[in-house]
Amino acid sequence: MEAYDRENIILNKEYKHPDHPRFYCECDSGVISVLMTAYDRANIGRRYYACGNIFEGLDCGFHQWYDRREIVSPYIVDLVRTLNGAYSRAECELMVSSDDNMKLEQRIKLLEERIKLLEESTRRKSENFDILNESHRRLEFENLELSNEIATQRQIVKQLTEEKQKIIEDAAKVEFKVTIERIAQ
Repeated sequence: MEAYDRENIILNKEYKHPDHPRFYCECDSGVISVLMTAYDRANIGRRYYACGNIFEGLDCGFHQWYDRREIVSPYIVDLVRTLNGAYSRAECELMVSSDDNMKLEQRIKLLEERIKLLEESTRRKSENFDILNESHRRLEFENLELSNEIATQRQIVKQLTEEKQKIIEDAAKVEFKVTIERIAQ
């Protein structure tokens, strides 16, 4: 079979291929039609000629059947239907998978936002903990100072109590002496 490319078909109007009779489409561009295969329900697997500009989006609508309707075997029709069904199922699964992926991405975004909030909350709690820890340290220091002050005050009270007791005893002795001296007089 002779090798050919699309440009060769377009430029060489004398081009002949045993399986491809030379049909010119109706757009009068001098382009030879291309052989295509139909995949619609009524003509599954049936081949036809179409405008050679179909791939450039300049299709003039030329259409000529290559196969007779009876030539397409039931096996090919069933095979194409099976493939179309499999393709449709795969598309549905892909859409479901895409929806699932979108839901997972949304969930991931929500979880990432939750993580940020928790990190911020943890940072604030850590700062609060540091403040509370510093306050606790200061209070312990103040408590120690107050405990020392109380111990000092207790010492002073004890000394004052002892001095008071001594003064009372001395006063009692003095009063006793004065009383004895009065009695003795």
